[in-house]
Amino acid sequence: MKEKPQTGNELPQSQTEDSAGDQNTITGASNPVQADSEARKEQTPDLWVELDIHAPSDEVTRRIDAHAERYAAKAAIPGFRKGKVPAEVIRRRYRQLLIDEALNDVIESFVSERIRNDNLQVVSRPEVKDVKYEEGGDLHALVRVEVLPEVKLPELETFTVSIPADQLAVKEFNEAEQVAHFLEHNRKREAVTDRPVASGDLVVLKHQAMNLDDRRMSPRKPLQVQIEAEADNEIPEMDKELTGRSIGETVVFRRRYPEDFARKAWAGKEMEHHVTVEAIYSMVKPELDDEFLKSIGFESSAAFLERLKQEYEKQSRQARDERIMAAIAEQLADANAFPVPETLLQQEMMQAIRQNPGLLQVSDEKEQDARIHELKTLAARNIRFSLLIEAVKQDFGVKADAEELEKRMREMSESSGVPLKEVRKYYAPAERRQQLVDSLQRDKALEILREKVTIKEV
Repeated sequence: MKEKPQTGNELPQSQTEDSAGDQNTITGASNPVQADSEARKEQTPDLWVELDIHAPSDEVTRRIDAHAERYAAKAAIPGFRKGKVPAEVIRRRYRQLLIDEALNDVIESFVSERIRNDNLQVVSRPEVKDVKYEEGGDLHALVRVEVLPEVKLPELETFTVSIPADQLAVKEFNEAEQVAHFLEHNRKREAVTDRPVASGDLVVLKHQAMNLDDRRMSPRKPLQVQIEAEADNEIPEMDKELTGRSIGETVVFRRRYPEDFARKAWAGKEMEHHVTVEAIYSMVKPELDDEFLKSIGFESSAAFLERLKQEYEKQSRQARDERIMAAIAEQLADANAFPVPETLLQQEMMQAIRQNPGLLQVSDEKEQDARIHELKTLAARNIRFSLLIEAVKQDFGVKADAEELEKRMREMSESSGVPLKEVRKYYAPAERRQQLVDSLQRDKALEILREKVTIKEV
């Protein structure tokens, strides 16, 4: 289809914006995404379906007339009162624009109908490959869509998942070790005023950074730094600069950052850091005494230790189950290497990159290629497993009834401390309730897999 002409200010602004921003508009052949899609089709040709679209001339004419009437009701054209412009004037002045919009509408409508009638599981936006239309005649168009692959479950009862013995083992509860671990994670801050910064301290700073290329200084901002050998601080080796410094003391030092540094404003630059020590806190491990036990809701050490053991065993079982399920997902997906829609693959990869922006920020091309390959492999595996889960739900008739939904909401209320009526209120809207249904159905499908497959310790 031809590109829409510039229409000036005569047409209602809302209409031109709607036309430009409509996310349901079918992608045209001139769209840069089309070229990428061509490459994708070569990789997964079996997942693309071509649709021959034929629409009679009267359908196109009806759409043209409808658009002309819509514009006429809002257009402001010299010589006519607003909203009183004859539709024929609109048709003469904006002939090509009306044709383009009508063709787009007709193709979209007919493609949607074909998708419904043919029961296609489409994962991509329809892409227009070819349009043939002469004014007053019929419309012929070739449109393609990417669809889900056919997924057939293997014989789950005969499927064996091999897992290393160390991943199946659960370490026995060690009371002294777990108490020390618990107390370490419940350290409290105590202000320090009579000594300089030392190992283990939490230091509160005011920080500014100067780019030595242009001498621009960032605003002063608060910053907290943990003085530990393995602390993951934003500024490398920050602990060395601060150890031995006192409250009120200012430290100036420089760092040169690699091109792939996570903070883009500093990447590839030499920065001069100005930090002032505002406060020092010693992180003190509490004593397991009556006062501390009461502060966390226990009347005795015996009750605390019993709960600690229960939580350890619960978390250990969950971690073991997660390792087992991860192995099932990986090996089941790898053993059923059906083609993956490139549309879904790109979406999965982009989501992973959004969650970890530094994933591909490496200067070495070989390293970047290796990461992309690994990312693509993991994305394809995730998609395959998700489609296999859907196949389990369908083959085993997995449902989630009202009683199960209520039970799940009660569990969520108890674990989070949120009143049950608030949880129910949150999941009252149809979209959120469907999310809860989907989650329950997925959990039930995972349980089926866990029960059916054979776990082999190696």
